[in-house]
Amino acid sequence: MNSKAKKILMYVCLIIFIMLAIILAFKFNRYHLGRVWHKVNGLRILHIRTKDIKRYILSYGEFAAVVFVIIYSLKPILFVVPASLLSIMAGGIFGPWKAFLLSMISCFFSATFAFFLAKQLGKPFVDKILKGKVMKLHGEIEKHGFIIMLLMRLSFIFAYDPLSYAAGLTSMKYKDFILGTVIGIMPEMICYSFMGKNFEKGFSLRSFFPLIIILIIAPTAAVIYKRYKSKSNT
Repeated sequence: MNSKAKKILMYVCLIIFIMLAIILAFKFNRYHLGRVWHKVNGLRILHIRTKDIKRYILSYGEFAAVVFVIIYSLKPILFVVPASLLSIMAGGIFGPWKAFLLSMISCFFSATFAFFLAKQLGKPFVDKILKGKVMKLHGEIEKHGFIIMLLMRLSFIFAYDPLSYAAGLTSMKYKDFILGTVIGIMPEMICYSFMGKNFEKGFSLRSFFPLIIILIIAPTAAVIYKRYKSKSNT
């Protein structure tokens, strides 16, 4: 498939995706749920309570999984909801393993969406979304994009969407970005999915076991990333 055909396919998929989003937004508006619009430098961003999103997703019955993926994917520009909360919520709705699979698919689309939005619309658009607080990435990201992205995702300390936007503003390859992202978020998504299922049964030591795993992996990856960064700068 040549580059022109790929672009056409990408635009067709984007149009279909936007049409689905409009349909979902129209139905969501009929729920009269608690929601607040935040105005960020002239751009309106929707903030919705997690429990309202959960109730809305469940209203679709057998299509709830599809709706979850679409909502998660639109999160970079429409919803002020952390990825972790949506993934934990998915664990309670779909069960841990299905929630893990859906969260991984959703994170793939969400990251890709933010990456190419930044790539196509540039820094002015990203500045509006992130209130001018664009994350600065490692200078060697074009050469070592995969390992840098992998370590940053594993550390969990870098916000999901801002990191995707920041990566889109660099010259790093999409392949390195998405591979580092997908592999790097796996431990996090597994933990969040099981946390969501366990929290549905009430608080217990078992509920916090996935959180303990995160607290072990995240600092380790952060330390390795800092050492890698300092070594590259010398």
